[in-house]
Amino acid sequence: MSNAIIRMIATQDYEDITDLNTELGYDYDKEKVYQKIISILEAGNDILLVAEQNGKVIGYAHGSPYETLYADHLLNTVCFCVKEGIAEEELIGNELYDAFEERAKRFGYKGIRLSLDQEREKAHDLFLKHGFETKRSLNHYIKYFR
Repeated sequence: MSNAIIRMIATQDYEDITDLNTELGYDYDKEKVYQKIISILEAGNDILLVAEQNGKVIGYAHGSPYETLYADHLLNTVCFCVKEGIAEEELIGNELYDAFEERAKRFGYKGIRLSLDQEREKAHDLFLKHGFETKRSLNHYIKYFR
């Protein structure tokens, strides 16, 4: 067991979340991150957990409902990350994942879905270790409206 605390996200986590997002390549304004946390928490549909160590958020898991006409009620993993290079990185990732899965089961989800950047090798290892299967190769497309 690590010395990290796994807990629900709080609005005051926004600066650490912004830093983690930046490490992942998402340069998004920290005030917007703050507002998004409030909005998501108020909607009450998503699962948002953080891993905290020594008063600093060093990882987070975000899942939202994924409803399709071809599968049971799934949780879509929007983001799962643990700060690279910290002590006990793998252990904390496993603890965060276990808490994420437990919450998904408690909320009635029948499975977890995720898309993962091919370059995130540690994340691939973590999810394969937790029983995930690769179903197919997918390209990820986004169109932002201006």
